[in-house]
Amino acid sequence: MGNRPQKGYDYRRAGVAMVTLKTRPGVRLCNITQQTFELTDTGRIVQHELLGVPTFYDQVKIGQYQIMPDHLHALVHVVRDLPEGVTLQSVVRGFKLGVNRRCRGHFGEANFRTFEKGMFDRLVLDREHLKREVAYIRDNVRRYRLLKAHPELFRASRKVMTLPDGTDLWGIGNAFLLNHPRRVQVQISRRATEADWKRTQGELEVYLEQGYVLVSPFISPHEQRALHTAMATGGRAIRLTHRFFGERYKPMGKLFDLCCAGRLLEVSVAGAFERYARLDRAACMRLNEVAGVIATTQWSQWGG
Repeated sequence: MGNRPQKGYDYRRAGVAMVTLKTRPGVRLCNITQQTFELTDTGRIVQHELLGVPTFYDQVKIGQYQIMPDHLHALVHVVRDLPEGVTLQSVVRGFKLGVNRRCRGHFGEANFRTFEKGMFDRLVLDREHLKREVAYIRDNVRRYRLLKAHPELFRASRKVMTLPDGTDLWGIGNAFLLNHPRRVQVQISRRATEADWKRTQGELEVYLEQGYVLVSPFISPHEQRALHTAMATGGRAIRLTHRFFGERYKPMGKLFDLCCAGRLLEVSVAGAFERYARLDRAACMRLNEVAGVIATTQWSQWGG
């Protein structure tokens, strides 16, 4: 399985893509502990074949990559347009066939297959996007170790509350923040001025000094500044989203580190947003309503 190719994009042309391949069940590419990283025999074959791709296609260069226990991330740079009839998908397909061929010879298993069908790709649009993808790949092992060290914070999302209208809320991160005796809603209009922010910032700093947990979807620019202030000062937050948490969902970037430190709970209100295709004004208003409920409901009323 994989994602669908981006509609209208010519996968022959020069460009950069973040490619992710998932292994088949039971296939392990490396072993990671808190102190060590070691490729398995399969992982070493994957690395050898990956770095050998430019031998077959001199239009392709392999950039930052990371082999993980059950998947591979690689930035594939197509530096010149590929030959007629060759696409990024066919390059990846050839790589996978090469891995399978070497693994079958190494393990003596005629039907050995390393990766699932298809691939997941994300087109890199500019230099800043490339920097973010490089940073993400480089951070994979550290994130994996944190996941293993704090499994209770990153297990599959679980129901943390049921609203009076029957809507279930799902959370990932430190659910004990729901029981914290001091919670305060943060709601700042997009139309707020810099002067408005200065006044709010002073109040916010008092709340944080007193140990309050900030509750908000953190959507508007000043709400995002409030979250950044909390992050920088050791504060804690409950962040609401209208999105569903997929099976493999984990917070990104600094939010991931906040989860590891027990300072963040992400709450999905997706059950209340099935008719919303995007984050429009009605969705924002509903998120703020739910944030108000979370900020004021006594801990003994939590369900799930």
